[in-house]
Amino acid sequence: MKESLKQNLSRDDSLDLIQSYVEQNIQLSNLNKQNISEEMFHLFFNVIELGKEIRTSIKEENTKNSESKIADIFLVLISLCNNMNINLFDAIIAKDQNLEEVLT
Repeated sequence: MKESLKQNLSRDDSLDLIQSYVEQNIQLSNLNKQNISEEMFHLFFNVIELGKEIRTSIKEENTKNSESKIADIFLVLISLCNNMNINLFDAIIAKDQNLEEVLT
């Protein structure tokens, strides 16, 4: 079942579908929902690791490890959203009006 979920995803899928996919994989893998504090720890840890990877990537001109860490962060973020009943797509659309504020 888990493999069929992966096969059903494509680059054209919406963020809603990807968020649902992550939630289904967590359920299929029998992973217990982590509490928010644990998820925040994983998020912070992965952001710190990404910082290290980016410094290495810049020197070596190889982004593969950075890509992996960014994916880890995205998956933890989606899991955190699911745990808090936040629809990430809706949250991004709401923030779109303040994008310059967020990025500067």
